[in-house]
Amino acid sequence: MSFYSVTFAVFFTAVVVLYFLLPQARRILVLLAASVLFYLSFTPQYIFVVFALILLDYCAGIFIEKASGRSRKAWLALSLSANLGLMAAFKYIPAVLGIPAGPMPLGLSFHTFQAMAYTIEVYRGRQPSERSLSVFAVYVLFFPQLAAGPIERPQNLMPQFREVHVFSSANAVAGLQLVAWGLYEKYVVADRLGNVVNPVYARLDMCSGPLVAFAALCFPFQILCDFSGYSDIAIGTAQILGFRLSQNFNRPFHADSMAEYWKRWHISLSLWMRDYVFFPLCGRRPGMVRICASIMTTLLANGLWHGAQWNYLASGLLHGSYRVTELICGRAISRSGWALHSFWVRPVRVARTILVFLLMAFAFIFFRGESLAHSFHIIRRLFTGWGSIMNPSALAQQLPAIGFSPTFLVRALLIICTVETVQFLQARGPLRPRIALAPAWVRWGLYYAGVIALLTLANHNQAPFIYFQF
Repeated sequence: MSFYSVTFAVFFTAVVVLYFLLPQARRILVLLAASVLFYLSFTPQYIFVVFALILLDYCAGIFIEKASGRSRKAWLALSLSANLGLMAAFKYIPAVLGIPAGPMPLGLSFHTFQAMAYTIEVYRGRQPSERSLSVFAVYVLFFPQLAAGPIERPQNLMPQFREVHVFSSANAVAGLQLVAWGLYEKYVVADRLGNVVNPVYARLDMCSGPLVAFAALCFPFQILCDFSGYSDIAIGTAQILGFRLSQNFNRPFHADSMAEYWKRWHISLSLWMRDYVFFPLCGRRPGMVRICASIMTTLLANGLWHGAQWNYLASGLLHGSYRVTELICGRAISRSGWALHSFWVRPVRVARTILVFLLMAFAFIFFRGESLAHSFHIIRRLFTGWGSIMNPSALAQQLPAIGFSPTFLVRALLIICTVETVQFLQARGPLRPRIALAPAWVRWGLYYAGVIALLTLANHNQAPFIYFQF
């Protein structure tokens, strides 16, 4: 069920109408039915597996709360083992054993991580066990964020299912604005940048270093807008229904340090990894060696979360090395007492932001590569043919072989510029409230321009969301 389709528009309109027309007691059933129907539209063969896990985690939460001592740990271990076992069955065992893998259950990693957050929080005494099976089922399967997050904590999302939501035109307008921007990010920006990245990486031997470098710099924006686009659609659709989901991206390529980057990129997963992997590994009073080891382990786990492939492991290793190097150097500079002159603060911050982006773009080569060998092939091609940059006609001769034209590349640059312009405007504060305060002709001019741009520029060969495979 593509978000950019009449089918989804009709589906979501029906859900909104039923949700607000029916009495409060029946609304949870509307959300459950909608979530199950949404899941069935993708991978219906696995719905009973998901139901079994929901029932297991629901019972585990109740038994964890009632039990004491080793029994509590046993129920938690059973719940975590079942969720991680399901992920292993589809994501790791086929790759390790060389068994052909079938279709991946929709949102496998996201709804299992969300379910695990619930049982862990119940075990830690921060969340009471949920006694309504329908509420818990909707918490795991909530259709706006089912496929690719954001991963919500039970304390944030579960109480909202019992709140009385009244239809709000302000919520509807704000939600539709966010949905429209998410659709633009995905179907205009990400998919069109994918039309640059995919042919280059598929025909590397026909491309010199400058063209490969251009594709490598386009991919971070492709995956950002692909994933952020989904998150914005999820947050926007939930807001129309009256629900508040967590922000998942916050201008990550404007970060001037690796630590800051991980506070801005896939925020819900970063916080999940921090609270449930990094902190337990660190312990209460960790030394520097243990902190660095915990960082490496957490970011390696983050890489392997995407799948059992060597290139994902290499990506996690790079991210961990970046962060550990930054931490060690930062500690050394801090202890030395050295500080920049005020004149150099801003230029150095800009230089650091560019450096962080380039390092992340390099790590993304391993994420995008089809295998470790393919990723290294991309890197080798990066260092070839740079003499052609002094001869634009020679560089232009490579473009027809991969179906490009110079204007094609110019359009890609302009698309990236639109994203960066919006992000620079967001740096001054939330953009939607400022649009709401603008004169009517400005507001409606922007609305019409956005809709026209979406309808005319959207890529007709719609690719699935990248993170649907995880």
